[in-house]
Amino acid sequence: MLLRFFGRGSAFTDEHNSAFFSDGGSLVLIDHSISAFNKLRKLGTDRFTESGKTDRICVLVTHTHSDHISGIPLLVHYAFYVWDIPVTIAVPSDEVGEQLRYCLANVEGCDEQAYSIVPADSLDWVEKVIPTKHVPSLDGRCFGYLLNIRGKKAIYTGDTNTLVPFLPYIGDDTELYTEISVVDSGVHLFLGDNAEQLKALSEKGVKVFLMHLDDEQFIENAFRDTDISLAPLF
Repeated sequence: MLLRFFGRGSAFTDEHNSAFFSDGGSLVLIDHSISAFNKLRKLGTDRFTESGKTDRICVLVTHTHSDHISGIPLLVHYAFYVWDIPVTIAVPSDEVGEQLRYCLANVEGCDEQAYSIVPADSLDWVEKVIPTKHVPSLDGRCFGYLLNIRGKKAIYTGDTNTLVPFLPYIGDDTELYTEISVVDSGVHLFLGDNAEQLKALSEKGVKVFLMHLDDEQFIENAFRDTDISLAPLF
C-alpha cells in the first residue's frame, strides 16, 4: 500500500483520519488532526521518511473540518520551535488557502517564517485536485486527490457522500482510499448504498482501502469475504 495512517476514525472517534507517505526527506501528511499531531510529536518525524532524516513536512488539505485540520497549527508551532523543520500547507483552492492563512496568522499567531501555503497542484505528487460533495455548508470547499507516489496511482476521496467524481480516475492498478459510513447521514459515503460498487471495483483489480470509519467492526465484517481492507495503521 502507498499510504499509512495515524488514525482512520471519523469525527466522533478517538483517532481521526490522517494519512501519510514519504518521499526522500519529505514527510507528506494528508490532513492532520490533533490526535495525529500527538502521535507524530511522540514518535518524531525521522522514522517516517525514507532517508531517515526529515527536511520538509507537507500537509495536503482536503477540507477545513476540525477533525481534519485541528493539528495543523500545533504542528506549525512545534516544527518551527522544536524540530526546526519548515511546514508547507498545500491547499486545494484559493478560498481554502485564505481561510487557513487567516486562522494561522490571526487566530493561532503562527510565526510567518514557520510555514508557507501553496496550491496543491503545484506539488509533484498531486496529479489532480478533485472537487467533491460533503456537507452543504462547505459546498465548493471539499476535495479529494489523484496522487502519484513513486510512479503509482492513488485516489484519496477525503470526506465525500459520492464516488462519482473519482470514478474517471480509477484504473485497475489504482489504490482507492475511500471513506465509508455505517450511519446514513447524507454527508458521508453510506455503506448500504456503496458496498456493492466497492466490491465490483475490487473484483476488477482496484485495491480498495476503507478510512474515516464510524464503526470499524461492522465495516470489517461487511467486507470480510472480499479483498477490501481497512486503511493500514502505522
